[in-house]
Amino acid sequence: MKKSAVILAAGRGHKMYPFSAVRSKTTVKIAGVPLILYNIRTLIALGCETVIVVTRNAYAREISALVSGLPCVRVVTDDAGIGTADSLLAGAAFLGESGCCVALYGDTILGRSDLEALWTADGGTALVNRLSESPLNWIGAEVLGGRVTHIGAHERGGRVTHGFAGFSLTQACIRALRDTSEYFPNVKVGVGVPRERFLEAGLVPVAEGGALSALVCGEPFFDIDKPWHMLAANHCMVEQSCAALCENRLGDGAELSPDADIAGFVQLGKNARIGRGVTIKGSLIAGDGTVIENGAAFEGSAVIGGGTSIRNFCKIANGVSIGSNCIVDHCAEILGGMLMDKVYFCHYGEFYGAAGSYTDLGAGTVCGTLRFDDGETPHMVLGRREVPPFFANACYLGDYCRTGVGAMLMPGTTVGPYSVIGPGVLLARDLPERSLLRLKQEQVVTDWGEARYGW
Repeated sequence: MKKSAVILAAGRGHKMYPFSAVRSKTTVKIAGVPLILYNIRTLIALGCETVIVVTRNAYAREISALVSGLPCVRVVTDDAGIGTADSLLAGAAFLGESGCCVALYGDTILGRSDLEALWTADGGTALVNRLSESPLNWIGAEVLGGRVTHIGAHERGGRVTHGFAGFSLTQACIRALRDTSEYFPNVKVGVGVPRERFLEAGLVPVAEGGALSALVCGEPFFDIDKPWHMLAANHCMVEQSCAALCENRLGDGAELSPDADIAGFVQLGKNARIGRGVTIKGSLIAGDGTVIENGAAFEGSAVIGGGTSIRNFCKIANGVSIGSNCIVDHCAEILGGMLMDKVYFCHYGEFYGAAGSYTDLGAGTVCGTLRFDDGETPHMVLGRREVPPFFANACYLGDYCRTGVGAMLMPGTTVGPYSVIGPGVLLARDLPERSLLRLKQEQVVTDWGEARYGW
C-alpha cells in the first residue's frame, strides 16, 4: 500500500514566461490557491503520510513557506540533476525501500477521483489525459488495451494521443529511472532534443516491456505549461469552487448588505463586507477584510483574495480571480482572466488577461480583445511560434509592471517583469523584461486667436 508521494517542482518553467521570471510557477495562485497545494491537499485527504517536494534552491524558501502548516510535507532540493528523472530519484531517496510511491508534476491540477484511482492502483501505472492540443507540444503516450504501449516526445503524426498526468511507481520503476539516458530516445527523425534526463524517457523500457498500465482521466485535468493554460485552469477552478457553495458562509465580523443583488451564494472571510448596490450574477468567495461596495458588478462567479477593495461601478466578468491587497476602482472593467496579488487598477480601464503581482495599471489602460481579422494572436514560446487554443488574445503582464495613462495593449501582447509602458503608448508587440517604452512625440505650436475667425 502506498503511503508516499513525490512532487516534482524543480523546473524553471521557461514556457510560463513572464510569470516564471521571478518565482516558481508552482506557487502561482489559481483561483486563490497556490498551484502546488491542489494535489498536495488531495493526497493528504487520501491518507498520504509523506509528501516529498523536490525543487531547486532558488525556490525552496518560497515553497517551504506555502507548505509550512502541513507536517507530512518535506521540501528537498536538487540543483545537481538535469531532469525530472533525477528529481524523482532525489525525492525517492528520502522514502527508503517503502514500495510504491505516487509521482506528480508540481504544475498540474488533478481531480480527486482521478488521483484516488492512481493512489490505489497496483503496479507501475501512468495516469494519462487525452490531448486536446497538438502532440508536437508534449511528451505523451500511445494507450492501447489499458496499457502504455509507446512513449514519444513532440511527435508528428497521430500515434501519441495522451499526455501524462502522474505515475504510480514501483521500486522496479524507480530502479529503471537510474538508467535514464541524457537525451529522449523516442523521437521522430529530424527532431532535436535537449540534454535532459526525463522521467518519461526512463519509463520507455518499462512501457515497452508491457509493465506500465494506463488510467485515463475522467475529470478535468490541467497541466499548466504556458500562460494560457494558467488562465484556463483559473476560470475552471473559480467556477468549481463557487459551485460548491450551497449557502452563505460569513466569517466573524463579515457583513452582507440586504440591498446587494446576489444570484448565488457568498463566502466571506473575517471582517469582509459586501455593501449596497453590489450585483453578483453568480457566487463569490472573498478573503478576510475584503470590501466590495458601491455598484460593483460581477457578471458571474469570482474568487477574491484578502484585503482587496472593489468598488465604484467596477465590472468583473465570470470566472475571474483577483488576488490579495488589490484595488479595483472607479469604472474599471476586467473582461476575463486574473489579477495576482497587490495589483492596482482604476479609472475607466479595461483589462483582459493576467497581470502579475505588484503591477499598477494606469488610468484608462485598455487591452484590445478582438483583432481586425477576427483571428487568434500567435505567441512566441522559447523562440517558437505558437497559436494558443484559448486566451490567445489575452494580454500577459509580468510582476512589477506599470502602465501610464491611456496606454493601449493590443491583443496577445506579453510584457516582461519590471517593465513600464508609458502614457499613450500603443503596444503592438511583446516588450522584454526591464524595459521602459515611451512615446517620442513631436508637437507644433502656431499662432491662434480671434483673427482666425475674421475679426
